[in-house]
Amino acid sequence: MKRDEYKDLPKGYYHLSTDGKWKGIIFHTPELYAYGMILMGLVTLHYAVDIYAFTLMENHIHIVLSGTGFDCREVFHYLVKRLNARLRREGYPELPEGYSCKLVPIESPEQLANDIIYLDRNPYEKQYCVPTGYPWGTTLIHHSRMTSLFKWTKAKDMSKRALEEITGSRTPVPGHWEFNPVLGLNPASFVRNAKFQELFPSPKSYLSKLTKDYEACVHVAERLDEEIEFSSEETNGILNELLRIHFSGRKVIRLNSAEKGRLAVMLAQNYHLPTATIGKLIGLQEYLVKQFLNSKDYGKGR
Repeated sequence: MKRDEYKDLPKGYYHLSTDGKWKGIIFHTPELYAYGMILMGLVTLHYAVDIYAFTLMENHIHIVLSGTGFDCREVFHYLVKRLNARLRREGYPELPEGYSCKLVPIESPEQLANDIIYLDRNPYEKQYCVPTGYPWGTTLIHHSRMTSLFKWTKAKDMSKRALEEITGSRTPVPGHWEFNPVLGLNPASFVRNAKFQELFPSPKSYLSKLTKDYEACVHVAERLDEEIEFSSEETNGILNELLRIHFSGRKVIRLNSAEKGRLAVMLAQNYHLPTATIGKLIGLQEYLVKQFLNSKDYGKGR
């Protein structure tokens, strides 16, 4: 769907993702990340949207939000406009002409949970840190007490001039909003975290899905036309789970050629693992894996 068509989408839950395949940089410095945190709050004042989760990555942004397609599209335009103004002022390249986004409907509570997990996995997949240790998004408040370690100043205790300086805007903000010179705006000030608590009532329920439900993350990536990266530990976990479910828990070495073919197709189709990775996992040369994937009995032709 093209960006201009998003305006006709009805009110609902959506995953808004800016172009993650773009090779440039948005957030060059911690100060720009902090400004991004503030912008995320400001969009909830300018448009009829609620934000449930978001992540600011170096070159793209993910937001799980609700609203009409029109308002969600306007959120994207607002972010691009404000970020470009800040990048230009600080001497960095602006976002390119035609910088794009995707707005994907979220159609069930299960899908909503999957999309939030996908957001929180982003910094982890890039090997920045563990998911709950990333400061630039809602992982900061997802079953975490990290925000209690920082000193926050409520908007009601700040002068009008100080608020305009830190937000870069004359938009009045709620008095309970909390600001910090390093982190920008506390996401707990404006994010609808009650929905997260409803979906993940305990830290264990959250971490179990975060570290085990690989297939759900792959499905989200497919909807967004993005790629997902798995570590060697994760690919081993995926392999062992498939062996347990589909091959009575037998080890790979105990599988015959036909069973390895079925397994190779599962790893490729369900988890999008590269053929070289699949070959290493199941002990086959890569050209044999490719043959299985292209075979009418196992892969594309089946």
